[in-house]
Amino acid sequence: MINNQEFQKLKADFADQDPLVKKVKLSDIELSENSLKDGEIRIDGARVPVTNKFFNRLGQAVSLQTGLLNRMNKNEDREVQTKLLQAVKSYSETRDGDKDFLIVGDSVNQRVVDIVKADRYNRLSNTTLFDTAEMMLNEVPDMHVESVDQSERGLSINLIHGSQVGFEKIGKDEVFRFGVSLVNTGSNSRVDDFFYRLSCANGAVARNLNTAFEFGKGQDAFRQLLDSMNAWAKVGFVPRTFQERLDVAMNTRASFAELERAKNSVVGQVREEDPDHRARIIKSIEDQFFPHYGATAKRILQKGHNPLQLADAQKKFIKTGATIWDVVNELTWIGSHQSAFNFHDSKRFKVEGGNLFSKTWDLEHAGLASI
Repeated sequence: MINNQEFQKLKADFADQDPLVKKVKLSDIELSENSLKDGEIRIDGARVPVTNKFFNRLGQAVSLQTGLLNRMNKNEDREVQTKLLQAVKSYSETRDGDKDFLIVGDSVNQRVVDIVKADRYNRLSNTTLFDTAEMMLNEVPDMHVESVDQSERGLSINLIHGSQVGFEKIGKDEVFRFGVSLVNTGSNSRVDDFFYRLSCANGAVARNLNTAFEFGKGQDAFRQLLDSMNAWAKVGFVPRTFQERLDVAMNTRASFAELERAKNSVVGQVREEDPDHRARIIKSIEDQFFPHYGATAKRILQKGHNPLQLADAQKKFIKTGATIWDVVNELTWIGSHQSAFNFHDSKRFKVEGGNLFSKTWDLEHAGLASI
């Protein structure tokens, strides 16, 4: 838990970390033949550094299929990729030339990371997000700050209610507390669900279990949040779908694809440059957190197939020895605790665990296959 003194310090620390935003027209953005290669655009003749992600976002802004751009980038067809983006952007200027867009820059790395239509930018400042959290702490009795997380995906203020709810189907002493997570991404602000498993101190952030609240513009957004918040408080912030999701998650096997994605998301965050040492760390992570991945891979080999050559669609139909709930717990444990492994961004695993908990699972309806 975070006390008020720690909360106020974090509020001050994050106050100057808001994205840099500039209003532009599509025609203001100049792409040269080397833009994608050099990671830059020009605005009013001035060089502006951008991330690789920006070009995908620009493609989406002009209704270009980003999968095609990614495929070209993977095949190193940058010349064709650049010309395609230039051509579609030029066409879009004739259609959307009068529309205002916002380019969004990372204030820390001094690079542009996103472009959005101006009327779709509904992000609160970090200070306002903290003020909103304070309002909720004052409005709802027994509300507390569990944690404040920063990751490459944004800022999350995780608020938790004092009510404790037991779920004996997991175990006699299994108790949860529930709340909300106030989230700032690069271009919007929203409220997600937050749940906390007391037995292992795991926190998870999940979308669409109960709240699914996104801030609009003006004071109406805060009035709507207050109305919703008071309704959530009456039920201890327990998402209406949580019990049902928990029951199904405990009885649904994770597919090989789901387990592999979870494993890869973790090992992909390992901070280690020496290849031999990195390989040993990855093996240790797999053994400790994802033992069913190796066991399933061996079973696939014994059946005469190479797991490395299977398509993702094939992996979705292969059962592992882990349940969805097992995988959710591994991800949220890594995201909620300090470990011996050095990760670039371990807090993101709270979100990835929560996202897995709230999605439709590959094998959730596997029992209907024989009908």
